[in-house]
Order: sequence, then C-alpha cells, then structure tokens
Amino acid sequence: MLRKLSLILSTVSHLKMTQIKHQLLYRFQKTKNLNDYKKLYNFKEIVFLDFNNSPYVYNTYLGNNKFTFLNIKHNFGQEIDWNHQEYGKLWNYNLQYANYVMQEEISVDEKIRLINHLYEALVSNKLLLEPYPASLRVINIIRLFSYKKLNDANIQKNVYGELQFLSERPEYHLLGNHLLENAFALLMGGAFFSNNDWIAQGEKILLEQLDEQILKDGAHFELSPMYHKIILFRMLELIDWYGKYQSHKSTFLQFLILKTEKMCSWLENITFQNGDVPHFNDSAIDISYNSKWLIDYARSLDITWENYPLGESGYRSKNTKVYECRVDFAQIGPSYQPGHAHADALSFILYHNDIPVFVEQGTSTYDIGERRNLERSTSAHNTVVVNNQNQSEVWSGFRVARRATTTITNDAEDNIAAYHDGYKKLGVKHYRAFKFKPDNITILDSLLKKIDGVFYLHLHPNCTIVQRSSTIFEINSSIKIEFIGSKKVAIEEYLYAYGFNKYLKSNRLIICFEDSLKTFISFN
Repeated sequence: MLRKLSLILSTVSHLKMTQIKHQLLYRFQKTKNLNDYKKLYNFKEIVFLDFNNSPYVYNTYLGNNKFTFLNIKHNFGQEIDWNHQEYGKLWNYNLQYANYVMQEEISVDEKIRLINHLYEALVSNKLLLEPYPASLRVINIIRLFSYKKLNDANIQKNVYGELQFLSERPEYHLLGNHLLENAFALLMGGAFFSNNDWIAQGEKILLEQLDEQILKDGAHFELSPMYHKIILFRMLELIDWYGKYQSHKSTFLQFLILKTEKMCSWLENITFQNGDVPHFNDSAIDISYNSKWLIDYARSLDITWENYPLGESGYRSKNTKVYECRVDFAQIGPSYQPGHAHADALSFILYHNDIPVFVEQGTSTYDIGERRNLERSTSAHNTVVVNNQNQSEVWSGFRVARRATTTITNDAEDNIAAYHDGYKKLGVKHYRAFKFKPDNITILDSLLKKIDGVFYLHLHPNCTIVQRSSTIFEINSSIKIEFIGSKKVAIEEYLYAYGFNKYLKSNRLIICFEDSLKTFISFN
C-alpha cells in the first residue's frame, strides 16, 4: 500500500496544474449523452473540404461485421458490439475510430450503415463518448462526406454533436497528442459546419501546443517515432485542406508549414535507409504511415525544408557505408505526460547493410499487465540494468514515477557520450560512450562504482549468432562482437514484438560485468 502511494505521489508531482484542474473538473462534470449535444445543431452551410491526397488505409473491415485490428480478427455476427472489450481498450478504440470508412472497396451504403449503427450505440449509452476516439471518428467521417459529397442529415447531426462535445471537453487533463487530435477535429469540423467558434478553438490549441510539442530539432515531444508520424500526417492533412479553405488565415497556415518542415527533417534523420524507423518508446509497425509516403505527401504540398540536426530530442544518428546506428540519449518525456515512455536511457538500435541487427523487444500491447511492464522495462532494451531494477519507475501501463535524467557529455559526430542518474539510490551513475568508425563501433560502459551490471543486447529474429569464445560472438557471418571486461556472457531466447499482439522468437545476449565494460563491434 505504501509502495503504491509512493508511486502515485511521485507521478502526480510532475503533472501540470491544468491537468489536475481538468481531472477534477471532468470527474464532477459528467459527460452528457450525445443527444444532449445534438440539440445545439445549427450551422450556416456545409462546406465540403478539398484534399489533394487520399491516404491509403489498412483494410480493417472485412465485410459482414468482421473486423481486424492490432493483428486480431473478430466476427461480430448479426450485430456489432461497439463497446467490445475482449481484446483491450486499444482494440476497441480502433473499432470506434472508423478508419475503415475510407476503404475504397466498401460501398457507400455499407459505410453509412456502419456509421449509423455506431451512433445508435452512442445515443443508447451502450458506448460512451470519449474525446480521443470522437476526434478521429469525426475526421474520418468528414473526409468521407467531403470526398463523396454526401448529405445525410442524421449523421451530420451526430457529427455536430460530437464536435460540440469536443469543444466542451478537450483533453487538457492529458495534453500531449490527445489534445492535438482534439484540435485537428475541431478545425476540420468548424470548417465543415462553418462554425467559427470551433475553428478559433482549434487554432488556439494548436498555436499553444505545437510550440511546446514540436521540439527545436523537429521531434514530437513524446519521443515516439510512431506518434511523430501520426501527428505529422495530421499536420499534412490539415495543411492540405486548410490551404484551399476560403477563410484560411495565411499567418496560421505559415505557422503550420514551419512546424511541419521541422517534423519532416527529423523524420528523415531518424529513418533508416530501408524505410524503417527505430521503435523507441511506444512504437510498432503497421500503425502509422511509412516515412517515404509522408515525405512524398509533404513534397506534393510544396513543402520543402532544410536539415535540422538531431538535438533537443536526445536521439542521435550515425550512418556509414555499412551500418546505421540510432542512439537514445533522450529524457523521459514529456515530464507531465510520459505515458508512452520506456525505461530505456542510453539504449541503441543498429542496422547493417539495411538489415536490422540489434533491436529492442518492442511494443505489442497497451493493456496493463506483465507483458506491458516487461516491454517498458530497462531489461527489454539494449542498455544496462543494475540490481535488477528499472532506471525509471514505469508502472500501471502509462505511468512513470521516479525517472532517470540523462546528461549528454560529448556530442561530436564520431564520439558521443552521456550518463543517467536512474540508479542514484544505489550510488551509481551509468555512463556510456560511443566511438564510431567507418567499419566498427566501440561502446564504453561504466557504472563509476564497484557494482555488478548486466548489459542486455537483443538480436533481430532474422539474425544468426555463433559463439567463437567466452567473449567473442559472430552475427550473420559478417559482424564480430567482443565484450572486453565481461565476467560472463550468455545467450537467451526472448519474444520480439513484431507489431501489436504479434511475436517472433529471437535471441539476446546477457553480458555480466563489474564496474566497466568495453564492447567492440566490427563489420566485415
């Protein structure tokens, strides 16, 4: 009980006052039924929005009330349960988002049926209104109506009601990417229904939040490449229609473009040559659009950018002719909303000739439980564990209590170094330095104290590994890795998260050492 209280107090101490204020406010002011928000239905005219680009969508609706989300299929049979929780909240959220209304092979009549049935569940309280899925749902339905020039008074009233709900309950209790999605929906809905109040509210949120959420090097401040791509798509989508919107403000449009330019630069810098992104923090495949598609979308909108070197995000990138390395010197962030953060300070990901070699265990679930705890833990990343403890206290799925602070001590092109204080209770600072050469990498780890450490190093499932001696291993017949100063090195099987709810068996190296360790990686 005392342990739980300590975690709660440490977590809450990082919250902003506006989060606490709105948490209390929203607890006392309960969400009304959708019918109550629909009563205010009033608009001057419907404005169909004009988009240059029609994004591809994953086929998640399989027909006859069958869906597949997060690599889990479900057949509802005669009637869809829109509040179906068997596979967790994220699966249900995907059901609610209604991305499938953009699938070309589904008839318009079937799309209208699905939308109407979903709104029946909301009106009957079988499904409760929530701002985040409402935001994504509104955007998808308005896109559909704009593409097909549809006019359905019942659906329009429901969409209007959801926007009214959003205008009254934006997610200031959470902030982060949730509040941005609220703003994107309010802007699009305001333009669609000619509602200047919603437009002004959306603009205000974005003007305030983008200055904070987009860092100087272009990264989204939640430091997840997956969420960065999700928000970048929303920015491009907004610029796409807003630039042609008759009542657009040129200064606001230019503000959006400047932020988007930086985001594109960061994405190019973090993306591997084969198109992959490092799965730092909560990131998984097949959730967001790929980097090339997003960059092409930006260029189709005549957005151009200079290169902004990686900096404030804490991520670093080194590319040579034979390898690509991405290093995580980032902080737990943002401090007041670290829901997608992992205890992964000083970790790294390595590719050789466009092939992943060292990866992290990945993200396969958002459901609170053993697997979620494991994937956020320090031992699931390519870094050092001391005393079998996490660097930062990740807990309850999306919370972080005590957290490590990372300090960069050297930031040259071929030599970078940093330390974190996540083990200060043990009197330990973990120091790690990378020395990059064209055909080899040296990693120096030091705990600055006579204490045992364990370096975990996760191999991609497609990699082969052969032990040549007690300290030397060969990977894929082309990479030699030597652990100088190790006490013991073992190979252990682990489950690599190849997307949500999808796993592949792989191997990891467990390197035990005292005080310091030198890892030498050479490429043939």
